[in-house]
Amino acid sequence: MSQAPVVTKENDVWVIRIDRPNGKTQEYRCATESQARQLALVLGKPDTGGPPRPAAASTSTVA
Repeated sequence: MSQAPVVTKENDVWVIRIDRPNGKTQEYRCATESQARQLALVLGKPDTGGPPRPAAASTSTVA
């Protein structure tokens, strides 16, 4: 199981590191802290292994 993403600032760039189950570290770089923290939230969610969910259907009516 992968660990929670770690967000750090290095040389004016925000870096996200995630340790993967295969022993490798995956790394992402962002321009702002906000981008890095939001991406870390998404990357930190567990993978359910299921297919992507379809977009919600529009329920608008035509008059």
